[in-house]
Amino acid sequence: MKLSHLDRLSGISGISGDESAVAEAIIRKIDGYARWERDPVGTLFVYKEGKERRKEPMLVMTHMDEPGLLISHITDEGYLRFVTVGEIDSRVLPGRQVAVGENAVPGVISCKAIHQTTREEREKPIVPDKLLIDIGAASREEAEKLIKIGDSAVFLSDFERLGGRRVKGKALDARMGCAILISLIRADLPYDTVFAFTTRHHAGGGESFAAFSVKPAKAVVIGGIAADDLPGGKGDCALGKGGVLPLIERGTVYDRTFAAEVISTAAAKAIPLQTGCVLTGTTGTGLVHHSRGGVPSVFLGLPCRYIGSPAVVADEADMEAVEVLTMALIEQPAE
Repeated sequence: MKLSHLDRLSGISGISGDESAVAEAIIRKIDGYARWERDPVGTLFVYKEGKERRKEPMLVMTHMDEPGLLISHITDEGYLRFVTVGEIDSRVLPGRQVAVGENAVPGVISCKAIHQTTREEREKPIVPDKLLIDIGAASREEAEKLIKIGDSAVFLSDFERLGGRRVKGKALDARMGCAILISLIRADLPYDTVFAFTTRHHAGGGESFAAFSVKPAKAVVIGGIAADDLPGGKGDCALGKGGVLPLIERGTVYDRTFAAEVISTAAAKAIPLQTGCVLTGTTGTGLVHHSRGGVPSVFLGLPCRYIGSPAVVADEADMEAVEVLTMALIEQPAE
């Protein structure tokens, strides 16, 4: 695992539907190692030749996009109204720095000062449509010289190490998977493998498009999963204990035969794997599982604290465990 991949990828802007900059950065890292192409919705497919052929492809995939904001209106005073793209906890928005549009115009998400609010307002959750982005413009005309309706806005957050092997950064729940796939593509593989960096995960799920196009015999989906190891949590999905195989998510039950293969492979190679987590949400794996006539699929989760926030915290050891386990699955001969 190359943390240099992750450092660079974390800082790139790429909300759902606007992932081109992320795809271009990935292409620069894998160009020359494998054949690649992009489909009409922006998904990046990479066809890596191995030492031996497979009769039916194996698909390893992750998503590129991150949650963010979309500019919907400019006020007469020069402030920007926005809608959220993907699930964002509105409690983390006020006071956050953002970069808006192609020129990364700096801004701050503004709200009424605490001493100007009523007790009733303070007791209610913050509603995103009541918030504004302040880019320093004094009028609509001044703001329109810098940005336009439909521009994306992403959080500003530096990639940093925390302590020993922990890292903090924006969009790590997506870009960790991208970094893992880059490392695998640059490695020598025993069998042909198709990799997909998908779009629109936070806007409905581009995973289904990729699975439909490839028609794989089986698929491994890699992505972030919310850690539950903070004080008061259950601790069944924790940082530093390896990847996570939850077995079930809302909308699908993962293929039992393939899941058993993952568990036995991890055990045989002493790769740490957490299997006690039950997902109440979705990862996109269900979209792959239900594609075409059905695709045996599993999800390998990377535990993340504060997932979907401007400062996701993860553990380098978990990334390494998922990369090693995915390589071990690629090494399994096709039936």
